Amino acid sequence: MLLTKNKSKKWQDDVIETATALFGFLKKQKLLIDVEPFDEQGKLKIDTVIKRENVTPEGLALFNTAVEGWLKYLSRSQAANKYENLSRLENGLAQIRESKK
Repeated sequence: MLLTKNKSKKWQDDVIETATALFGFLKKQKLLIDVEPFDEQGKLKIDTVIKRENVTPEGLALFNTAVEGWLKYLSRSQAANKYENLSRLENGLAQIRESKK
């Protein structure tokens, strides 16, 4: 992450919250390959890089269909718990898995 490119503490916190929520979702849904985005205490490793080869085909499909919409929601939302609202990701993944049946 390029956290140091922007000196705004709020912006940096938003990036960390976004990455924590997204990477946590990907990990929980077993959509990551050969990458661990969290340390032993469960905190986001700030230097985490997730490449195409670190994501399952379902995970890649999720990025192509639902992640952008979720990020747009985050940028517009003023809700205090907006990072906990993963419904767009959950619904997107459900549609991907349903289409495979």
